[in-house]
Formats: sequence, structure tokens, C-alpha cells
Amino acid sequence: MEKRNLNIFGSGSQSGGHYGKVKITGEGTVTDDLDCELFKTHGTSVLLGNVKANHFAIYGTADLQENLKSNLIKIFGTLDVSGDIFSEKMVIRGTGDVGGNIQGEVLDVKGGLSIKGNCEVETFQLEGGFQIDGLLNAGNIQIGMKYDGSNAEEIGGETINIRKKNSFFSLNKNQGNLTAQVIEGDSIYLEHTKAKVVRGKDVEIGPGCEIDLVEYKESFKQHKTTKVKNNKKL
Repeated sequence: MEKRNLNIFGSGSQSGGHYGKVKITGEGTVTDDLDCELFKTHGTSVLLGNVKANHFAIYGTADLQENLKSNLIKIFGTLDVSGDIFSEKMVIRGTGDVGGNIQGEVLDVKGGLSIKGNCEVETFQLEGGFQIDGLLNAGNIQIGMKYDGSNAEEIGGETINIRKKNSFFSLNKNQGNLTAQVIEGDSIYLEHTKAKVVRGKDVEIGPGCEIDLVEYKESFKQHKTTKVKNNKKL
């Protein structure tokens, strides 16, 4: 049986349910849990229940009061989720604010990201800035920092590459730094990072870092301008 579609044009409110395609153009509110194949907004959406979709796309702003689960998430604008996000691939070109956790395969961000809980994915790519109150855990972590004040409680992965990436529009070329308590992985390269402990197999501490302790298994390199209080071969 073919699922019915839901369309909101201009300004309106509809109940949730099971749909094929849900499209909001303008300002729309969905008052209950929503299950659909495609959700797309051009404008502003408020979703009061849980959302499950195969493809979830925002061109504008979306405010979700519960959890979001979708195979593919594309955000061109602003996403605010009070609960958790589960997604195989999530692409953000703008800002994302998550009150819970993110779990999935690929998280690709150009802009800003804030997560109150943990972020656990296979690939984490970010160009911009982020705040993660809990753990960032990914097999492959590639971070290009453009803004001051990025932080995570702990960062863990196999390959961790954290570099400063100057913004074309920024007058302050020293912008872009990261603070973490513990960074642990196999292959680690850091720039402009402050951490209490960095632990890995092969560790290279680039310019602008302040590290209390580096623990390494095979190799350790340190840039001449960076500060490492202690280093220890495991």
C-alpha cells in the first residue's frame, strides 16, 4: 500500500504518522512522532515528536524536540535536536546543536557542532569548531580548526589528525585551538591543542600545543615551539 504524502506550504501544523514524503515550504509544525521515507524543509520546521526517515534534509532551520533516526541527514542551515541522533551519514553545512548523543558511520561538518553527550562514529570530519561535553570516538578523526575554543572531554580513535585551518575571512591567524583532557589513538598528529594526556603508538606534537604528558609505544616527535612537560615510552 502506497503511503500518503504530507505537504505544508506557507504556515501550518499537522499531526505525525506514517508518510511517504513530507515537505515543508515556509513554516511548519509536526505535533507527533513522524515516520517517513523523505523529510525535506525549505524554511523553518518544528518537530515535537520522534522522527524516523530514510532521507532527512533541511534547507533552513529545524527544531526537533525528541530523537532523530535517518540513514542520510543533510543540513544546510541550522539543526537543533533535544535528544539523540542515529545516522549512517550526516552532513552539516552550517550548525548543529545536539542535546544527547550522536551515533553513526560518517559525520561530515563544515561549520559549528555542539553535542551535550558523546559522539561515536566511524569517520569524523570537521572544518570549523565544536563543543563535545563527553567522548569523541571515531576510527578516523580529521579536524581543521577555524575558530577558538573547540573542546571535548576525551578523544579516542585509530587515526587522529588535528590541525589549525586559517579562515580566509579571519584577521587573527592564530585562531583555531582545541582543549581536551585525554587524546588516545594509534597514529596522532596535533596542532594548537591543549591536553593533559596524549597516548598513542606514533605521536607527533606539532606547533602551538601544550601537553602535560605524552605516552607513546613506537615513535614521538615534537615541534620546537610546542610545550610538552613529560614524555614516556610505554
